[in-house]
Amino acid sequence: MNITLLIGLVIAFGGVLFGFVSEGGALANLLKLPAFMIVVGGTIGTAFISFPISNIKKIPGAFKAMMFQKKHDYPQLIEMMCEVANKARRDGLLSLESEADKIKDPFIKKGLGYIADGADPEFLKQLLNNEIEANFKKVEDAAKVLEGMGGTSPTMGVLGTVMGMTTVLGHMGSDTSHIGTEIAGAFIATMYGVGIGNLVWLPLGNQMKVTAMHEAEHQEIMMEGLLAIQSGEPSSRLKDRLYAKVGEVGKKSAKAEKGQPVGTEA
Repeated sequence: MNITLLIGLVIAFGGVLFGFVSEGGALANLLKLPAFMIVVGGTIGTAFISFPISNIKKIPGAFKAMMFQKKHDYPQLIEMMCEVANKARRDGLLSLESEADKIKDPFIKKGLGYIADGADPEFLKQLLNNEIEANFKKVEDAAKVLEGMGGTSPTMGVLGTVMGMTTVLGHMGSDTSHIGTEIAGAFIATMYGVGIGNLVWLPLGNQMKVTAMHEAEHQEIMMEGLLAIQSGEPSSRLKDRLYAKVGEVGKKSAKAEKGQPVGTEA
């Protein structure tokens, strides 16, 4: 379970609501079902207009991957790859076919199967790269939908406020005793639009992309190990290579999460 995400949502909404109450606001005044329906319904409807259904169908899977992120034990992975490398040098690449049956990770299993079958190194590298890119794109496509919804939501909020103000102005020729309350209620839609867009849709879309990036980096390390095993690299050199790759990936991830260009130094 992605506890950090849940904590972030609680802090974000808690801070906003606490600040509102501290200024003398009443939480009951924020509950406006028509405004909520305009903002959320309009935003979701616009997403269906803007994106193909194939992208929208990827959201549940991407959300599950985001909420239940895999914890990668890199030292254990490297030790396992070194053991496989030793077996390949000792017993030959053909022995990796039986070794693949013992491994649960489908990415490594597929790679070892192709190595045992005598696949060309360039073909194997391209195959694994294609799978990494395909897995990343699945989550990225879902994240783009949420990011699009994050951009649309404030606009839907403004639309809801304009619709509310139209009703308020229509009442100005009769009873004006409650006009202040009605104007305040009309602006609730803008609050919903800006709040949901910036506290829900945009952060979730960004979190999905970060999750996809971490998984792609993990698979890149596995690909590095598989290609080294195929080339017959000794386990001692393989261990150094993979630990260096883990350190490189860690620095790149830190930069990406801080919003820095990946190709620059911190």
